[in-house]
Amino acid sequence: GIYRDTVGASRKWQDAQLRPNFCIAMSVAPELFAPERAQAALSAVASRLIGPLGICTLDPADKEYRGDYHNDDDSADTAIAHGWNYHQGPEWVWPLGFFLEAWHHFASNGEADAKQAMRWLMEHRSMLRKAPWRSLPELTNSKGQHCHHSCPAQAWSLGTLLAALRVMNQ
Repeated sequence: GIYRDTVGASRKWQDAQLRPNFCIAMSVAPELFAPERAQAALSAVASRLIGPLGICTLDPADKEYRGDYHNDDDSADTAIAHGWNYHQGPEWVWPLGFFLEAWHHFASNGEADAKQAMRWLMEHRSMLRKAPWRSLPELTNSKGQHCHHSCPAQAWSLGTLLAALRVMNQ
């Protein structure tokens, strides 16, 4: 199961879309979540949304998924033109920190879950070493591809990951 991003959307099927936003609520108010259900929802995010650097803003299996963000697209395709798909699949980096905090809080496999969390961060370490700004981008396109319309050094992308590491090391 998942936690819904919307309830009562104008297009009813959108209420069932898998998005990562519930991870934020889980990290700041874990007492609101049943551990077993939280673990199942986090496992869905882990298997379906996590990319090399970020988290897809929409499940790639969703019919509205458009994972490549091109803000300069002047086409007539209303699904992607002029950056319309910003929330429809590109992989944002900053929510990963909230996901990792929730993953840590609801972990049931102890050391194995901690090692998995660190594996998710390996690409970040590599990018920090090679990026000219020594930072992380706002977002990437599908499968971690570079996005030319993303800010190359986004403070909250790095900040949420540092906060998650602090929580995970307590």
